[in-house]
Amino acid sequence: MPGRTLFSSRLLWKINLIFVAIVLVSALLVAAFSAHRIRRSTLAEVEKNLLVRTALLAEIAAPAIKQGAFSELEKKIRRLGRETGTRMTVILGDGRVVADSEKNPQSMDNHADRPEIKKAALYAAGVSTRFSHTLKTGMMYYARTLRAGHDIVGYVRSALPLTRIDQRIAASRKTILFGIAVVALLILLTAWFMSRWFIRPLVEMTAMAEALAKGDFSRRIKLSRHDEIGRLAQSFNQVAENSRQRIETIAFDRQKLNAILSGMSEGVIAVDHEERIIHLNRAAAEFLGVEIEKVAGRPLWEVIRRPELLQAVKQAETSANGESGKNLRPGTLTLAHGSRERVFELHTAPLHDETGTRSGCVIVLHDISELHRLETIRRDFVVNASHELKTPITAIRALSETLLDDPAAMDDATRQSFLEKIHTQALRLSAITTDLMALSRFEQEASTGDGQSVDLEEIVRQAARDLEAAAERKKLDLEVEIEDRGLTVDGDPEALLQAVGNLLDNAVKYTPPTGRIRARLSRSGNEVIITVTDTGIGIEAKDQERIFERFYRVDKARSRELGGTGLGLAIVRHIVKNHHGRITVESRPGAGSSFHIYLPAGNSQP
Repeated sequence: MPGRTLFSSRLLWKINLIFVAIVLVSALLVAAFSAHRIRRSTLAEVEKNLLVRTALLAEIAAPAIKQGAFSELEKKIRRLGRETGTRMTVILGDGRVVADSEKNPQSMDNHADRPEIKKAALYAAGVSTRFSHTLKTGMMYYARTLRAGHDIVGYVRSALPLTRIDQRIAASRKTILFGIAVVALLILLTAWFMSRWFIRPLVEMTAMAEALAKGDFSRRIKLSRHDEIGRLAQSFNQVAENSRQRIETIAFDRQKLNAILSGMSEGVIAVDHEERIIHLNRAAAEFLGVEIEKVAGRPLWEVIRRPELLQAVKQAETSANGESGKNLRPGTLTLAHGSRERVFELHTAPLHDETGTRSGCVIVLHDISELHRLETIRRDFVVNASHELKTPITAIRALSETLLDDPAAMDDATRQSFLEKIHTQALRLSAITTDLMALSRFEQEASTGDGQSVDLEEIVRQAARDLEAAAERKKLDLEVEIEDRGLTVDGDPEALLQAVGNLLDNAVKYTPPTGRIRARLSRSGNEVIITVTDTGIGIEAKDQERIFERFYRVDKARSRELGGTGLGLAIVRHIVKNHHGRITVESRPGAGSSFHIYLPAGNSQP
């Protein structure tokens, strides 16, 4: 126990020093209060003197005001003011100054608004203390009324400078300042001892605590004391080291988690037990069209008002409480993004804290838009392909069965008609099969844009020559315009010829007789443009996005009547894509269509 007793005695004398300082400060407060009392007593003494002087002035001023002898009154006041060291003023009832011991009355303002005059008018006497701009010093004014019966005929006012108060306070200030200097010296000595033995370690601990609060865990307290304060400093250092290690571990884990979540293509949303958002990665923010900084802490239903998402969260909460089955079935969420929709698969899982209590749930949004689109395309393709193949097969089967049932009873003309129809349907079936094989080949080829140099002028002219006969039969004006010569691209000449031929073939099929078809070749920047324009039936805006799909037809009956397979534009799109290009369409119903193929210019292009 001797160490603890030694510590107690040291702390005791330090506390005594603090009490000494408190006593000294109290002495300063008493001194300040005494100065205030001196000022108050002096002001009371000055006010009493002014009362006497004002009464004397009233005896002199009353007859003069009654007689109007202002000139004689002013002489008396000036003499009396010099003898008594008092400023004296006589004022009429309307506020005009008629006599003053210090200043010419003619140059003085109306005094009706002076505080002491206003008080005197109400209470027969008034006192005011303020700074005099005329004498450039603080003054106390005492005023009283002069009456004739019940009427106020004037005022008399006496004023004394407050220099006496200042003199007394100045004398007291010297004493107070001396006492403050002595006390300050004692306080400095006390502060030195306290900082040496007590305050300095506490200041270091406070600074270290502030550093810890700001995240600086490298600071340490260097103290060799072995008392309680020394042990407290060692504890601070140990806390800092442990906190540094924990924070580094947490920061490292957080960085890894953020890196993983940020790099994920799936959207991840974490909510607490109140369904408030506690984390949102960049993918989820992009999917939902929100800003990460603005949604933290907000309720999920406020940010995303979709019942599918909220139902998935409720399902995860129910599963966490053990009120449902083991499996959480994934849901789907469809969100509009501009002109298209994106489909997401929802996966939810409950979150638990260390005690096993549910603390929220995590939601994963997996973008299955492309899979959904491909599944839709596959399903439509199977349906359309089956329908397209079924039609000619059914026709061939029916016609052939008719021929086989009773060949002897059928005349030659009918037999020939049936055979011609079978041949037509066989040709249609062959065309569909050929186009399907071509489309499959172009889909499998990743790129043909690095092949041989192809002269596009020859491609366009050859495609036009191949369709001249069909155009002449419908009396169509087929024209080729070459705006820039020598244009080439790197690619497959047969594929490019098929692409341009398909566009011209469609133009011939869907343009009424006497119409016009134009194939134009031009250049814009680093791109070569092939344009096929017709004056045909045109395409509705709602169909323009889908005409490049396999077996999609704007007018199915007319397409089959004209011999189309529904695969021509799909083939064109894949050929252009394989040549690193793009294709667009501009069309209005009844006004014709314009297809534009944009291809990168060849390496040998001038």
